[in-house]
Amino acid sequence: MIVTVTLNAAIDKTLICHRVESGGITRAEEALAVAGGKGINVARTVFKLGGKAFATGLAGGSNGALIRDLLKQEKIDYHFVELSANSRMCLTIIEKSAQVISEIYDPSPVVQPEEWDNFKQFMSELAKKADLITINGSLPAGLSATAYGELIFLLKKANERCKVILDTSGPALQKGVEAKPFMIKPNQEEMEILLGHSLSKREDQIKAVKTFLGEGIEVVVLSLGDQGVVFGYNQAVYGIAPLAVTVKSTVGCGDALVGGFAHRLLEKGDVIEAVKYGVASATSNLTTKTQGDVSRTQVEEFLRLIKLSPVGSET
Repeated sequence: MIVTVTLNAAIDKTLICHRVESGGITRAEEALAVAGGKGINVARTVFKLGGKAFATGLAGGSNGALIRDLLKQEKIDYHFVELSANSRMCLTIIEKSAQVISEIYDPSPVVQPEEWDNFKQFMSELAKKADLITINGSLPAGLSATAYGELIFLLKKANERCKVILDTSGPALQKGVEAKPFMIKPNQEEMEILLGHSLSKREDQIKAVKTFLGEGIEVVVLSLGDQGVVFGYNQAVYGIAPLAVTVKSTVGCGDALVGGFAHRLLEKGDVIEAVKYGVASATSNLTTKTQGDVSRTQVEEFLRLIKLSPVGSET
């Protein structure tokens, strides 16, 4: 079973406009709303690829109720531990005339200590039934930067066979990698912040991946946007060039990569094949307007086009 964790769940609303009138009224041409947060996007990706994922995390207030209702409508299995605070609304504005995407996020809800304890207790039981758990997104207010590390240690104790994927940023990532998750998936900016220097050159990107392989993380996927992916596994490093597609939105592509990877890994048991499938899923997400919205048929078509090349010898 795949379990996805979203501690900062949200309602993701997307407005599609021809042009934003700064200081005036802008009328959207289209409005879309889905249950959001990175882990929920991962669960949606798995579901659309024909797999099953159980979405969990923290959610509260009227927005939390709507998040649950939207997941129910999508037929995604879930259980979110209740917060006393209201969950977020996140707004994405796609301006077609300028080909610009802007994102505006509500402030995070504040998690109380007893709510965090309730969630950890729930996860210690759920982990016993899980094959793979993805931990995704930012930490809500009220939790320390060590929260994901605590959670990873707890999950490993509950089920040492369960693989944990960590996809976050900043101090949460810095502290989380100390718990040695099975996989991390930073983008270039997140990895640069983690290491404290630029990764503009390919040799620096390869070295960054090797650094975390050497620290005991089995799979390191460095997402480079329109430059593709550099990833490491079993002490080898590979590159995948991006495919040329018509981009409708870049939001949620990293989550689609994680979802595709998780689904294929449990299906085939092959890490390299799973990374390729994840990249194909992210590419499919590029062609849609909402997060985690992938086409299984399209993903299989993209998978046949993806080319993998060893790059580790460049250092």
